[in-house]
Amino acid sequence: MGHIAICYRSRYGTTTEIVKEMVKVAEEAGAKVDAVDLKEGSLPSPITDYDLVIVGSGIQAGRWTKEPLEFIDRHRDKLSTSKVALFVVCGDAGSPEYCDHAQSEYLDKIAAQYPEIAFVSTGLFGGMFDFKRYNFVTRALVKKIVKARLPEGAEVPDVMDFRDWNQIRGWISGLVQN
Repeated sequence: MGHIAICYRSRYGTTTEIVKEMVKVAEEAGAKVDAVDLKEGSLPSPITDYDLVIVGSGIQAGRWTKEPLEFIDRHRDKLSTSKVALFVVCGDAGSPEYCDHAQSEYLDKIAAQYPEIAFVSTGLFGGMFDFKRYNFVTRALVKKIVKARLPEGAEVPDVMDFRDWNQIRGWISGLVQN
């Protein structure tokens, strides 16, 4: 795999940390990588210059961020002739009982919205809740959701990290090798 684009959006930095690791692994395997947070900028080259385009988002309150979906909509014609992969970062991916639901809701449904694009892979990665990063309203909402899934009487820790770095490295390595 020669030239890879990773287009994503991160709200609180967890997805950015995962993308940085993807870039590191891909570059160590010999790929050239352009990674861009779509809220901050755009790709330096036309989509047709990339051998693989990876589009991803963090999930919050059951939703993708808008920028990656707008990116897919805006470039769907060019992406339909490209090798494209999707990934999401979410808390549900860190819980085995919620993985199938997360795969269906956050990846399969998105891919189905773009039947003209033949996605080569999807990556479902556990996220991280670092409650210090959230504003008061978000912190309260997320803590309420998390607490409902904990055993009765259990307290919500300040940080919950569900990232599986070996899974992330394996996914990007597989994409680079194919």
